Amino acid sequence: MLIFFVTNNYTPYSGGVTQSITAMTNALRTQGHEVFVITLNFLEENHTDPDYVIRITCPIKFVYKNNHMAIPWRPTNTIEELIKQHKPDIVHVHHPFLLGVSALRAARKCNIPCIFTYHTLYEQYAHYVPLPRMCLQPIIRSAVGKFCNKVDAIIAPSNCVKNYLLSQKIMTPMTVIPSPLRESFNPILHGVHPDTSTSSAFAKASADTSTVNTSPEFNLLLVTRFALEKNIPFVFEVMQLLPDNFRLTLAGYGTDYEKMQVLAFDTFKHCPTRICFIHKPTEKKLVELYRAADVFIFPSQTDTQGIVLAESMSQGVPVVAVDGPGQRDIIVNEVNGFIVKDAADAAEKISIIAHNPAVLQQLIAGAQTTAQKYHADCVVQQLLTAYRNTMQAYKQSPIS
Repeated sequence: MLIFFVTNNYTPYSGGVTQSITAMTNALRTQGHEVFVITLNFLEENHTDPDYVIRITCPIKFVYKNNHMAIPWRPTNTIEELIKQHKPDIVHVHHPFLLGVSALRAARKCNIPCIFTYHTLYEQYAHYVPLPRMCLQPIIRSAVGKFCNKVDAIIAPSNCVKNYLLSQKIMTPMTVIPSPLRESFNPILHGVHPDTSTSSAFAKASADTSTVNTSPEFNLLLVTRFALEKNIPFVFEVMQLLPDNFRLTLAGYGTDYEKMQVLAFDTFKHCPTRICFIHKPTEKKLVELYRAADVFIFPSQTDTQGIVLAESMSQGVPVVAVDGPGQRDIIVNEVNGFIVKDAADAAEKISIIAHNPAVLQQLIAGAQTTAQKYHADCVVQQLLTAYRNTMQAYKQSPIS
């Protein structure tokens, strides 16, 4: 199969959408499919892309809140020419704006089906546009809804996203397919079976308050983009409720990286020996951080999936997370982690895990089993099925 991925976000960005596209591209190409990534030219000749990445000319470039922005020149015409040149079987867009709109128009002109992955709760990110948020949110919601009803199929990364789209009266066929793990995080596809007595072990641990943690340190990890919508101050509140032998590492990048350090050390008065910040870790370093962690803590309430949760579980690290759309599909309480309601609840669950090795071991096994569903090979098969179903339906539709 020949596939066009069309995305506004790609390198030099390194967030969840970019990682998802990269992992899916690699997995599809490994299985013999041909994929072209069509994206914006942010850096002129300074990109170091593989030959399957096509950058659309962007005469206007600027930086806003440390993020590269670019305005393309006649993108619909360019994508239409690329479709005629390469003749893809399907166009897969990853945003409902800018190149996504152009790709849909071009696909229609060339009689090619167009599928869309709904990566983000877009109205929650209105603060990235230099206009009043109160005015923007309903406009964004309306524009995204119209786009969703025009494409031939939608991929939702979680059931919560699918349910949200249904509540917005989106009528387009939907399939729930999570983003795949990067190759470095792919778990073994068999051989891990969690102990079914987890619940009883947790109940016993909750009732026994006499146990003490003999380990000198218990390591918490958060891998994130340092930004407003990620709710990072929550983890500093949790750390205030935990003893001194608990350590927290925050790894990632983003416009609020320095601001979060000021918040942690100046506002919350945390000791630098308890909280460590790591800026833009390599993929190899990330794997090391996951493997060194005992629990992954996740405060975001806007992520539609949170691929870092699957990455964490792939390395045998259970998750304690605030409730949110991306958490509900992957976290099963007392099996691979916990969904908590507030900082006090999070601190309590983390303490129980830290003080009870049996609970921790069962959560580790549950996490490893859960991560198998996010193996790139498993996800690719689901994606290919969605492509074939969309192509078949398109052939039979009045549009074609």
